Amino acid sequence: ADTDQRHVFSLNLNWDLDYYTGDNPVLRGILNGWTLSPIVKVRSGLPFTVTNGSVDANLDGNTNDRAQQIGDPHIDKPTAQQWFNTAAFVQNKIVTGVATNGNTPRNLLDGPGFRVVDLALSRSFRLPRNMKLTFRAEATNALNVVNLGQPGNSVPSGATSTTFGVIRTARAMRQMQLGARLTF
Repeated sequence: ADTDQRHVFSLNLNWDLDYYTGDNPVLRGILNGWTLSPIVKVRSGLPFTVTNGSVDANLDGNTNDRAQQIGDPHIDKPTAQQWFNTAAFVQNKIVTGVATNGNTPRNLLDGPGFRVVDLALSRSFRLPRNMKLTFRAEATNALNVVNLGQPGNSVPSGATSTTFGVIRTARAMRQMQLGARLTF
């Protein structure tokens, strides 16, 4: 399947920070009562198929045909500039009246993995007349880890391409927000 991630790890915690037991009641009131809530997500990459570019070599009316594999597409240390061995694929050419299918398997390669820590810090204060004021700070991708997108998977018709095998996108960087809520 196009969503087959072989490894998925998720961890969600709520940690009440009530550790200060000193004699100063003001300091105890400021330092205690906070809640730290991280969400950790680690996943392997999504699979993708190397396609034949904009050429409909199998004459089915679609340009999502598979490319011809002529070598080993795996490389030892993939980078954003070259995620796989692009020389391992060639485009099937159109032959008039002959449907030509590529031999590349579906979802042959995997894109980059995904790692992110989302974090929330909150604290509630009791107010007179059964009111409560809650402060909350949240950060998605709190550690600002770069999570790369999928590489270009379309074999070019010419000799070179600026997108084939190259990762040109990334997921969202750190985003933060602050909030307050008054309950009465």
